[in-house]
Amino acid sequence: MWARWVMALGGLLALLLTPPFALSYFSAYRTPSESPPAWLAGLEQPLTDAGLVEPGSPAMYNGYGLLYLVAWLIGLAGLIGVLTGEWPRFTVRLRRVWAVAVACLAVVAVGILGDYGLPGELGGVGGFALTVIGFLAAAVVFAFLGAALRRELRSTRRMAWCVGSLGIVSVVGGMALVGHIPSGPGWAFALAALIAGLTRPWRSARENGKRPPEA
Repeated sequence: MWARWVMALGGLLALLLTPPFALSYFSAYRTPSESPPAWLAGLEQPLTDAGLVEPGSPAMYNGYGLLYLVAWLIGLAGLIGVLTGEWPRFTVRLRRVWAVAVACLAVVAVGILGDYGLPGELGGVGGFALTVIGFLAAAVVFAFLGAALRRELRSTRRMAWCVGSLGIVSVVGGMALVGHIPSGPGWAFALAALIAGLTRPWRSARENGKRPPEA
């Protein structure tokens, strides 16, 4: 099935872009109050030597923003393809929750486009705001999605918890790990897309849906 490979590719690209993208931000807009986390700071010189980070270059940073948008859209297209294949077995309620979750991720994409693809302060400020709103909304909606998967499809507790905590882990953990928007809040979504695309966890969920729910 092509969709899972597309989703995995998008996740992989987003993960690979995260270090140079975030470092380009800290380099282009260096301030005393902001600095990259230690693990990122350790990569700055090697990536600079490789030509992947250009100190003080907003143009390179914006270029990475557009590349990250492409990776995000690839992953989102793959997710939509996977959901299309699974849609017939979803209940009406689960379809609604998934639709809202995908809409949140689409809002993030629109925000990234505005932030890095549109000129002027309006695009940058408005795009950044949309990105933040999309990630925060996704954190809430994915919590409901985890519960819906458990209730409607009888998914395992592990899968329900993984999906339900994905948004919160990505937003909170991503900002602590990377310290940059959108690559920070997007890291766990990207990792989940890569792992899910390679392992197809929905196959086991499909089998669980045929058995009685766990006590």
